[in-house]
Order: sequence, then C-alpha cells, then structure tokens
Amino acid sequence: MRGVGARWLARRAAGAASRTARAAPSDEAATSSLSRVSAAPSFAASRGRAFAPSRARAFASGPGDAPAGARNPIGWKSLALTFATGGGLLYAFEAQRARRLDALQQTVGPSAGRAALGGHFALRCANADGAPFNTADLKGKYALLYFGFTMCPDICPDELEKMAEAVNLVRKSAAAEPVVPVFVSIDPERDTVPRVKAYVKEFHPDLIGLTGSVEACKEAAKKYKVYYHKTSDDADDYLVDHSIIMYLVDKRGDFVTFYGKNYTAEEMANAILEQMKRLG
Repeated sequence: MRGVGARWLARRAAGAASRTARAAPSDEAATSSLSRVSAAPSFAASRGRAFAPSRARAFASGPGDAPAGARNPIGWKSLALTFATGGGLLYAFEAQRARRLDALQQTVGPSAGRAALGGHFALRCANADGAPFNTADLKGKYALLYFGFTMCPDICPDELEKMAEAVNLVRKSAAAEPVVPVFVSIDPERDTVPRVKAYVKEFHPDLIGLTGSVEACKEAAKKYKVYYHKTSDDADDYLVDHSIIMYLVDKRGDFVTFYGKNYTAEEMANAILEQMKRLG
C-alpha cells in the first residue's frame, strides 16, 4: 500500500506541474503581447484627435469663436480696392456713352427745332352753314384744336367741356390773348354740317365746328398725326377709336404743343398762358 500511495502522490505532483506550465505564457509571447498593446493607440487618444477643433478657422461666428491672432479676409484694403475698381469701370462706361452720343449727333446733324406736326388744311365751317374754312382764318389768334366725332358717347363730350373751361380760364387773365376752340370731325360720313352745328353749340358759344368730305377730314387729321379707326363695318352703327389730344396753334398758324387727357382744365389753362408768355 505504501508503494501504491507513493506512486499516486508522484503522478499528482507531476500533473499539477504540467498545468502550471501550460497556463503561464512564455517570455517571448509576453514580450510580443506587450509590444502590441503599447503600439495601438487608445480610443480616447484617437477620438480626441478626430474631434479636436481646428486652430486655423477662416471665419468666426461670434466673439470668442475665432482664435487669437486670426485675420478677417475682408479688410479695409480690399474694400477700398473694390470701390476703386467699381468707380473706374463706371467712369469708363460713362465716357464711352458720351463718345457714342457725340458721334451720333455728328452723324445726324443739328435739329430743325420744330416738330413735323400741324399745317394748313381746308374744311367746311358748320357754324356758317358749311361755308369754306381754312386754317388761314385762324391767323392772328391762338387756337386749340380737338379731333373727334359727334356720336362719341363719353370721351368727346368730356374733353370738349374741359376745352371750354380751359378757354374761359385763359380769357380771364388780363395778359391773355384770344384763344379759339376748334372741333374737327373725323367721322364726316355721319357728321353733317347741321349735326356739327348743333353739336358745338352744346359746349361753348365760340367753339368752331369743322367737317367736310372724307378725304378732306382725313387730310386734316393726317397733318396732326391723329389716330382714328372705325370699330365696326356697319354703315351707321359704329364708334370711332381715336387719339385724345388737344393741339395748341400759335398766331401764325404753327403747332406749339399738345395736351393729353391727363390734363385738367386748370392745368391746361396755366400751360397755355405760359406758352403765350414765352412766345409773346
């Protein structure tokens, strides 16, 4: 029994020594493992490098955002250079524009100084029961001409009332000269002498009504560049679309200026008085 017990104790001791040898790493393995651990960066270190703020920000969103010593790329020098460049370009553009205008004026030549508007025409005077009338009969007086038609529903009556009021306002001025209001028909096919005679009496006692043949009225309107156009092909039932302008003619029978629909009677009267002062 003692022999058996001794052998059992010896095997047990040998097994324990073998397990201890397998569990303990060798010196070479330990050294290699330590090398790998020291060479690998820590997560905290790598995270710090990945999310570390840059020290070279170009712009700062507020005080304290930009690092000390950082410079703003838009400085006074760059602004001054921008303004100087823009001013130089503007000056060059204006100089080029002036040169082009000068060249154009030299090509066209001097202006005649008078609009190619107005002129002599001859019609029939409805006030005198159709007696011949021409623009020479107006010489020595200022005249205010309006082109329209007696069957106009609203525009012509409104404008003729305004004309009558303006003429009366001018005549109230002590320094004013006589102004003759004149109505010229652009619808002679319906604007007969009796119709025009009755029509002009509705607006002013001195309003002269003129009509005539289709060609004669067309020629008169052409002299003053009056636009008009029938709105229907019906022989009797139609309107006439036309320009709404009054023309001032001086004592020599020459066109002076015109007044559009936007003028009030008072404004027109004042403008006519200014022209009288200017022309003498």
